Amino acid sequence: MGTAVVEQLWRYPVKSIGGERIESTWADSLGVRGDRVWAVQRANGKLGSGKDSTRFARVPGLLSVTARYVDLAMPPVLTGIDGSEHAVSDGSADKFLQHMTGMQDLQIRRDTGILHFDEVPFSLVGTATLDWLAAEVPGVPIEARRLRPNLVVQTSEPFAEEQWLHRPIKIGSGPEAAEAVFDRIFSRCVMVGMAQPGLTESSKVLKRIGERTDHPVCLAIGGHITRAGTAAVGDKILFG
Repeated sequence: MGTAVVEQLWRYPVKSIGGERIESTWADSLGVRGDRVWAVQRANGKLGSGKDSTRFARVPGLLSVTARYVDLAMPPVLTGIDGSEHAVSDGSADKFLQHMTGMQDLQIRRDTGILHFDEVPFSLVGTATLDWLAAEVPGVPIEARRLRPNLVVQTSEPFAEEQWLHRPIKIGSGPEAAEAVFDRIFSRCVMVGMAQPGLTESSKVLKRIGERTDHPVCLAIGGHITRAGTAAVGDKILFG
């Protein structure tokens, strides 16, 4: 395997809403700073998502919206598909989502000790895995955004990152480099095929991931930051 290098770094300020591509970040036991700190919530306490479950409520159209931080010390700002911006801090983001979905009980709330991650707070996918998926579903645009990882790492073979499970990994080589251990391959859901700005909706994405014979319905790896530190685009992935 050649040297693995961080090609993209992503943060998703609001769970189940599109995120922002960044150049560097601090990461700790809670994951990338500011990642999924906020969530769309219904009056019954369920979190807005692309699926229904005991914890989640399906809210159509969330992935057509993106979120970014102007300042990490402040709540994020939402951007609609038309380019309009709506701040969480003054309630305009709530009104925007309520109008967009027709669900008048939607509100964006910060986590209160119950983390908004489905499984673990840190995730990674290899570029060769994304290339494999794109080749398997011709005509369907594939980008990292469909899988919502924190790190996109340059790799030369599909699923190379799955061989990194349970190995101590250092992101970069400086004294403040973050360290991580990945312990699972993520099980995917219908959200991977949902439309996003520039990405058309397609059921083929989840269907093809589900046809994997080695890890059915699974793609990208997840784990935890074991040593707080920085991660940046261009960092090499070093193995302990």
